[in-house]
Amino acid sequence: MSRALALALLLAAPSARAATDVYIKLAGQGGAPLLPLALPPFIAEQADKADDALAAKSVSEVVRADLMLSRYFAILEDGPHYDGANLAAILPDWKKKGVSWLLLAKVSSASPRLTISAKLIDANSGEAVFERFYKQDAAYLRAACHRLSDDLVKQLTGKNGIAHTQIAFANDQTGHKEIYAMDYDGANLRQLTRDASIDLLPRFSPDRKLLAFTTYKEGNPDLFVLDLEHAARKPVSQEQGLNVAGGFSPDGTQLLMTLSRQRSPNLYVRSMADGSVTQLTQHFGADSSPTFSPDAGQVAFVSDRSGNPQIYVLDMTTQRAKRLTNLNWCDSPSWSPTGEWIAFAGRVNVRDKLDIYLVDVTGNQIRQLTRLEGSNENPSWSPDGRFLVFTSTRNGKKPELFVMDNDGSAPHRLAEIPGGSVTPNWSF
Repeated sequence: MSRALALALLLAAPSARAATDVYIKLAGQGGAPLLPLALPPFIAEQADKADDALAAKSVSEVVRADLMLSRYFAILEDGPHYDGANLAAILPDWKKKGVSWLLLAKVSSASPRLTISAKLIDANSGEAVFERFYKQDAAYLRAACHRLSDDLVKQLTGKNGIAHTQIAFANDQTGHKEIYAMDYDGANLRQLTRDASIDLLPRFSPDRKLLAFTTYKEGNPDLFVLDLEHAARKPVSQEQGLNVAGGFSPDGTQLLMTLSRQRSPNLYVRSMADGSVTQLTQHFGADSSPTFSPDAGQVAFVSDRSGNPQIYVLDMTTQRAKRLTNLNWCDSPSWSPTGEWIAFAGRVNVRDKLDIYLVDVTGNQIRQLTRLEGSNENPSWSPDGRFLVFTSTRNGKKPELFVMDNDGSAPHRLAEIPGGSVTPNWSF
């Protein structure tokens, strides 16, 4: 194994454990009971091989972190270890501790490949109800761990996990605003653009292969799409004036945009198949920040047509818009993947700092999620609708990335990143 790979394995576990500590004593969302899962340390395929032992420890730590962050499981680790052959001997002790399942895994790091052989054991029957084999380039250890974690979540809950997801955002640590991305838990930070300019408002496509963003590299706020697989970019809209992505439709066939075309900003939608552009609003005020509903039948957006910026919903069929809010200021709406709520940044009074709110699709319910903790902006939903990433200045003058539950509980800083971070977008 290379020294670089060894370093990557060493770094994987501490960052993951740090990200989960805030959750350890918390119950599942909505008071739902946590599923009791035994997690003995994963074992090395060859116990006398140092690289295998290191890889097994790192994989165990990352998977543990994922399962804790999922908020579905009560993880039990204080029990008999698995040596690869003693399952019958250790099951009675684990059953006494009240576990329903045991997750067991063997790890090999035969360079340049990492392999994980995992089994989920029913504690009552001793039978394997889930078996998976993962083979991955060792440099992408975390990706293999996230796949295992999400497969386990799907097996035991029937719901899609979010460990494989990414968060993109803009950050100014270089002295310029560039686009960055990282894993959902704040690890694996990487810089995606090096324009030495102002790059903002990244938006993932549903398959996470494309990232739309706005750049001032050529002096005008132009809209580009970055091909994440090939590190190539192509222009989407370079008209004079604003060219800003609102978001992709859930099926990836359409891209919402705000274009000014040297006039007031209005909403447009672009077909990703043929590049055709359709205007959605025609207003003398400013319409901006569009976000699709889960069925792409409606669009939430910000408009100042009534005076101050408020949240509106546009029906894509009738082209009729309905106002949902009546605050002093509203911005950056984000439609929940489950459809019930639209998150946004807003304030009640002109002297207030911005906070994160939810409004339902009728406009009859508004819930405030943050309060009296700096300025809180740019909410974006996790793909399962259970969490929100947002920016906050609660720790100082620079905005940082935070994550909280969809009811506003358990807020925590996502990662310690130099500079100020803005406009996050959680991938599908």
